[in-house]
Amino acid sequence: MTNTVSLVEPFARLQAVPVWQRVLDLLREECNDYFGLTILDAADYEGFFDGYVQIAVPDELRENWIRAHYGDILNKALAQVLGSEYVGYRIRIVEPEKQALTPKAAPVFPVVPRVVQKPQLKKVIRRKLSLYAGYTFENFVEGDCNFTACEACKSVAENPGDPALNPLFVYGKSGLGKTHLLQAVAAQIQKSRAHTRIVYCHAYDFLRDATAMSKALKYKIGNVRELAVAFQEKYENCDILLLDDVQLLECGVGTQERLAILIKHLRAAGKQVVLSCDRHPSQFNRLADGEKKPAGHSSIPSISAKLLAPLESCVAVGIDEPDLSTRMKLIQKKSMNIPFVDKDREEICRFLSIPRRENVRVIEGMLNGLSAMNQFCQENLDLCAVKRLVAPSSANGMQELTIKGIAEVVALEFGTDMVALASKRQDAGVSLPRKVAMYLCREMTTDSHEKIGMLFNRDYSSVIAAVRSLIKQMDKDEALVRKVQDIRYLLEA
Repeated sequence: MTNTVSLVEPFARLQAVPVWQRVLDLLREECNDYFGLTILDAADYEGFFDGYVQIAVPDELRENWIRAHYGDILNKALAQVLGSEYVGYRIRIVEPEKQALTPKAAPVFPVVPRVVQKPQLKKVIRRKLSLYAGYTFENFVEGDCNFTACEACKSVAENPGDPALNPLFVYGKSGLGKTHLLQAVAAQIQKSRAHTRIVYCHAYDFLRDATAMSKALKYKIGNVRELAVAFQEKYENCDILLLDDVQLLECGVGTQERLAILIKHLRAAGKQVVLSCDRHPSQFNRLADGEKKPAGHSSIPSISAKLLAPLESCVAVGIDEPDLSTRMKLIQKKSMNIPFVDKDREEICRFLSIPRRENVRVIEGMLNGLSAMNQFCQENLDLCAVKRLVAPSSANGMQELTIKGIAEVVALEFGTDMVALASKRQDAGVSLPRKVAMYLCREMTTDSHEKIGMLFNRDYSSVIAAVRSLIKQMDKDEALVRKVQDIRYLLEA
């Protein structure tokens, strides 16, 4: 009778409090990382076999997380619950739909059967995307500076999840169109695949959500479970993740690690990830595991090695500063509502596109200024009026051109220098830009032929001859006329 009681008592205790539930309770006492515990909740305790606990997980993400973050305390909790017969644990990956079909060996301890409930269809939350109406592929101006990035984003929009472009990393300086492309991807997928769960957000939004959950865990404030579930529902369960300005995550090392895990999880599930950044991954400072961000300000952001690894494995496509052709297209498209005089419109767009402008926002700001000035001045916007409105000014009014300044600009545009222009060389690579410089100095300043000649080590008669020679060449060469006019526009702008 005594022996019977001693055998039944532990079994009854195990049945009253299931092994895995007791282990989870011990883990919650040891740590406060609810995000990680939600991963453990998805694990399935399969039994205790020959000293080893067998655990089933639905994917590699959870297996890696458990081994990396919970290995030691999980061993400790299992040993405490199962006693001296416990040796270790094993983890296997079982797809959820196959778990019920997988035969299990008979355990040493009886396993409390789970009540299998009929799965209920979970209502999918459709999040409203905050997109600019004009940020579509149709409104994106393509050029040599952004062609590759644009084509890659179009390909992602047509076939999201394609391993050849997943994850996609779009990089370039501020104002070149990265946000436009990411939102265009979202808009296109939303239009063609209405039931796709898309998340488009700025890096600060992701940082805010991750930080809110971390603070709730650390300081025991707020509804931790609700925050964790919301984070999982929004980011882990999406089909497309579009994250803008990744470099801004520099201030959150913990958030970087969470993003690295998220990217790996989504990629493994065939979900599309598109990231944008102001630089190529190779231009970050790498922080080793456990290393803190250096004190003080640095022009080069620091990213943890755990996040940098998936970033370096992305397909990286860059956007460069708009070239002349792209600037021309941009100005033509974005100035359609500005009432330029029709006969001058093409030449005005050419004039405005000649100066190098570092990004699209600068071009838009210039056009907005022209539109506003037109409303104030109420005048016809012909080429002369536009030149006057955009001309740079100094404290004393209009900035005065000098022959030296003109010559330096001409030399730069022809790929030579002032030393060559002032030398005795007569080859075409020097004589033509010298003639153009003398011609523009005569046309755009009031300096005499003598003074102009002194700059180029020539007498006044050489200047007169050079100007006449250039005029004859221009009468026969339209390309040369265009080149000289473009340099004039550059000097006037």
